[in-house]
Amino acid sequence: MWIFDSYFMGCVELWSRERALARARAAYPPSFYMHLKDPPAHREMIEALECRFKAEECSFRTIFGTFQGHRIYAGRKVAG
Repeated sequence: MWIFDSYFMGCVELWSRERALARARAAYPPSFYMHLKDPPAHREMIEALECRFKAEECSFRTIFGTFQGHRIYAGRKVAG
């Protein structure tokens, strides 16, 4: 079994192959997670993101561990 997820046109696609290739789609708002080593040093940037886009503090888990940060509800152009 394998699972691959990708974001395309407002949806996350999950692919699975157990007996046959199957795809599940779920609507999902564009967003990204951001972790900063020194959040107080970047307070102005965080406040600007909060004013312009929806943003919330959160924790998120990666292959490197769990991090404290923000989820920013914006697309790839903002994340890049």
